[in-house]
Amino acid sequence: MITSCEKDSFTDPNDPRFGTVGDEIILNVSNTFQTVDHFGASGGFAAQWVGQWPDASKEPIAKLFFSTEMDAQGNPEGIGLSMWRVNIGDGAREQLTSGFAPNAWFRETECFLDEDGITYDWTKQSGSQWFVSKASEYGVPGFTAWITTPPYFMSKNGYTFRTAGVDGFNCQESKYGEYASFLAQVMKHYEDQGYNFEVVCPFNETQYEWAFEVGEASQSGTKAFNSQVAEVTRIIDQEFTDQGVNAKIMIPETAQLRYLYEGSSNTENQLSEFFNPSSANYIGDLDNLSTHIAAHSYFSNSTPEQSITQRQTLRTALASFPDLDYWQTEYSLLGTAYQQGKDMSELTEMDYSLWLARIIHTDLVHGNATGWSFWTALNLSTFQDHPFRFNLILYEPNASNESHTDGTFKVGKNLWAFGNYSRFVRPGMVRFEVLDPAYGEEAAVENFMISGYKSASGNDIVIVCVNNTDQNRQLALGNYGTDFEVVDGTFDVYTTSESEDLSKSTANFDELVIPGKSIVTLTAQLN
Repeated sequence: MITSCEKDSFTDPNDPRFGTVGDEIILNVSNTFQTVDHFGASGGFAAQWVGQWPDASKEPIAKLFFSTEMDAQGNPEGIGLSMWRVNIGDGAREQLTSGFAPNAWFRETECFLDEDGITYDWTKQSGSQWFVSKASEYGVPGFTAWITTPPYFMSKNGYTFRTAGVDGFNCQESKYGEYASFLAQVMKHYEDQGYNFEVVCPFNETQYEWAFEVGEASQSGTKAFNSQVAEVTRIIDQEFTDQGVNAKIMIPETAQLRYLYEGSSNTENQLSEFFNPSSANYIGDLDNLSTHIAAHSYFSNSTPEQSITQRQTLRTALASFPDLDYWQTEYSLLGTAYQQGKDMSELTEMDYSLWLARIIHTDLVHGNATGWSFWTALNLSTFQDHPFRFNLILYEPNASNESHTDGTFKVGKNLWAFGNYSRFVRPGMVRFEVLDPAYGEEAAVENFMISGYKSASGNDIVIVCVNNTDQNRQLALGNYGTDFEVVDGTFDVYTTSESEDLSKSTANFDELVIPGKSIVTLTAQLN
């Protein structure tokens, strides 16, 4: 193992085979942190459409999302998602006048329950159900369900979004029980088919207004006060008990990380509001409540300091609730922070994926997230740089309306970047400590990030490296041979870069080079 760099007339001093004294990476495989539950993605509103395409068009998409197989060269055929997030529809698609803007048709959803409040039609949302079935066939171990708002016929205004005069939760108080029964029935439907739905989230991003003029709505949603969330959740809890639902109720799912642990409004500080026994909104003792609390990592990354501080603050807050853990359930590149002060025209597709990996890393390493999901697996927009920001796969229907019958798709670099985590860091793996003296916490976020994971048996290890710099980096493993060794001294190497998509190679432990502007996953078995 080379631990110094010498300059002479025959050797390029930037040769990546040579490291720098004091830059040795230390893998403390016995010092462990959280256990990983999953890496997932949401079918969002798109699964209902793409799932109705002909098999020849949609089967390759499912393979890319769910397969854990390798091709003849050892490259992954898919990213092996271990969680699939499923939308429960609210019926806007079935309204004569939904209030949605004409160009937002693809976000309107069917509802299993008819407007009469009695009749269920399980043939609805057939496209979404196809993806659930296909994920199960590929061996995806878990599912989660979420809903943006109660069905339109339970709402205060007859719409799936807020209009003037609607305050708080857009559901008639007299319909709270019906909403609870509806969620229980949907969960039973999926469970009776043998699907393992770990949780259902009945409230999504309740901090936002979700207000539109009728005819201009772009998406369903509802605000809800903490007191309303608590009241309705107690009703759902009883309904789940009465109907024998196995899935747990995940409360809360906040629009931003900080809403979990700070704020004084009646929609914020939800960790304390719902899980502190002294709170009037305490629901932590409910039988059917999940031990996972969820948030979205949007707008929490304007600087490395903010990114780290928000997650470490959440981690500290969670220490007061040792039975709870944190899931990041929705992230894509909203806002402008991903530009890092550059013009969009200066960014390559890989730059977007490096930013995505940056958020995943900070959530895992600084936030101790046990689950991480992308929004959305599929996206329609081709506007400006949207294809690089809001999807793993870009789908394009053969007609720009709900009557389309087929379509094409394009694989985004984000798919493979996410795969550097999802394909190899499997459920049940435990994160272990990795020390990199070359960078402090904030400098690492902007330059070089590294995290390590090992299987429950302790035999398999996975190391994910994110190199944001333009320079290749030789990884000198400082405690190799002292604290650990790998079988045959060799790592399998999977590289995602501007020119590679999880491409496989192999390297000896003392010849590990992480190319500039790349995400690299190293896998091996411990001796």
